[in-house]
Amino acid sequence: MSQSISLMLVDTEAQIALCQPLMQQLRPHLTKGQFIEQVLLQQRQGYQLLKGECAGKICGLAGFWIGSKLAWGKHLYVDDLVTDENMRSKGVGAEMLNWLEHYAKSMGCAQIHLDSGVQRFLAHKFYLQAGFIIASHHFTKVL
Repeated sequence: MSQSISLMLVDTEAQIALCQPLMQQLRPHLTKGQFIEQVLLQQRQGYQLLKGECAGKICGLAGFWIGSKLAWGKHLYVDDLVTDENMRSKGVGAEMLNWLEHYAKSMGCAQIHLDSGVQRFLAHKFYLQAGFIIASHHFTKVL
């Protein structure tokens, strides 16, 4: 990457609001108000939001949880990972995954997990190159 990225956790409503335009690239169904409300709700349940800045502009976001399951033990689960469409393939996503991996290890996690929509072929290629494997199928039933 030609420029440096600054990574930090987002914890105030004002910081969350500044992240909404970029998250809308991944979650276009959420209005700004819905996004802020949902992040605040999820933060009360353990959700954390990592922000990447490049040259003073938000260039990447990663929403994640630390959890524990019978199947995986203690793990970090990535709910949301987005790099600004104008910054893709410039190392932002790799830096964010690297930060998440170090954070997960520091929290005693044995694994990192994420789901990716079946249509996101470029994201799948990125995750495979980053050392992830396709370990399962995720099934959904809308109620």
